[in-house]
Amino acid sequence: MKLLYKLITLFLLSINLFSQVDYEKLDQYIAEAVKDFEAAGLAVAIVKDSQVVFSKAYGYADIEKQTPLTTKSLFNIASCTKAFISAIVAKQVDEGNLKWSDKVVDHIPNFKLSDIWITNQLNMVDILSHRSGLKTFAGDLLWFQTGYSNEEIIKRMQYLPIEREFRSEYGYQNNMYMIAGEIVSKSSGIQWYEYLDKEIFDKLDMSSSKASSSHLNEKDDVAYPHIESKRYPLTSEKPHAAGSIFSNVDEMSKWVTMLLNNGSYNGNQVLSESVINDMFTPRTILWLGNSMRKAGANFHTYGLGWFMYDYHGQKIIYHDGGMPGYIARVMLLPKENLGLVILTNELNPLPQAISLQIVDMFLGNDDVDWVADYLERVNTYKERDAVRENEKAENRITGTTHSLELAGYTGKYNDNSYGEAEVKLVDDVLVIKFPTKGFETEMEHWHYDTFKVELDDFLPSGYVTFDFNSKGEVTGFKIDLPNPDFHFNDLYFEKVE
Repeated sequence: MKLLYKLITLFLLSINLFSQVDYEKLDQYIAEAVKDFEAAGLAVAIVKDSQVVFSKAYGYADIEKQTPLTTKSLFNIASCTKAFISAIVAKQVDEGNLKWSDKVVDHIPNFKLSDIWITNQLNMVDILSHRSGLKTFAGDLLWFQTGYSNEEIIKRMQYLPIEREFRSEYGYQNNMYMIAGEIVSKSSGIQWYEYLDKEIFDKLDMSSSKASSSHLNEKDDVAYPHIESKRYPLTSEKPHAAGSIFSNVDEMSKWVTMLLNNGSYNGNQVLSESVINDMFTPRTILWLGNSMRKAGANFHTYGLGWFMYDYHGQKIIYHDGGMPGYIARVMLLPKENLGLVILTNELNPLPQAISLQIVDMFLGNDDVDWVADYLERVNTYKERDAVRENEKAENRITGTTHSLELAGYTGKYNDNSYGEAEVKLVDDVLVIKFPTKGFETEMEHWHYDTFKVELDDFLPSGYVTFDFNSKGEVTGFKIDLPNPDFHFNDLYFEKVE
């Protein structure tokens, strides 16, 4: 009898634990966090036991026009798109149109990597679990606002070096998800985004969600991207299966509810339980970072479109997304039937900080103020970047001049993977233009044959250094532009014209 009493008491305590979440306090905490991070806007939704228990928007959809953000405002969810792509691939497997063991070359015969054996062995699980042998973000410059067709991107991927152990090491790959989308288009007989509309968006009543910015219209309530509280251009981009979906917290809550209910939503089985199991099964082991160790995590893995780790005895399934002016996080705690969707139209880690704070509130932890923790990290990164810029300035050799007249540097240059860059003279100033839209800027002489460039607001300063042959003629250039997203340092532009 005593044992039964203890079990009932523990059960009641566990219920009481989750009923003690103070949503008014949470609301105040988030509002202060938005101010602390100087974010344009933030939208948050919490799903608990199939109910939306919290949903609110803070700040602005457009800070210039002071347009208020709403829970219906559409954000680019960026790489949170990958979970949708994994779901429709798994659904095609479920329907018998694909197999997990299918090789990429079975569906895209012209697909080729620099290693022919990997080319012929790479299968559906490999491309969705980031174990292709390519390093993290390799080839990202190919798809970001270049205008290259998917066919052209696939053609250029053969020039990317294999730098990770195939099937043994993790290397986050956006282009592999583009390929997964192409394969779904072939196996389903319709475009992958049409299949997504039919099988996911329509069945979850996600009628406002769009496959890409090119599908937005003037009537849509759009959360425009911002960087450091300034509007960043929202360009019309074609659908890209790695990260082009636009959605809002109201509709993403339906997606989360369905996932937590083993694929069921409002009595309809949107995804089979086998599809859910396929996505949430660990496939690739990841390095356990210091912040995760600090939080007590013991493992960190990637499944199909989802990361997984443990936190205070809970299995957490999540994915982040980031594009210029947008950061997103979707997080699931299956054991507690808890799901979070946090979207911001600012380039900062506010969704990560808020998500962990919410999880701690539900789990009864109060040992870390995650907003303060992430603010400290941001300030540390800013200080580090400032030190790097100062070091560059200190290492600048003053009093030097370039070897040639400016016209001697003009011409067309080519990198096998990224494509053609052009250096031209405009009003006696060198201007460089890369394949990416917007990556066109003046070149400021730095020292000797090195020129400073500012390509975009979300990138640090870069430095272009020209090479010469024995005749004193320009043969090519490299660009030094360290950043976490694009591997400029891997490129070499050879002069071709």
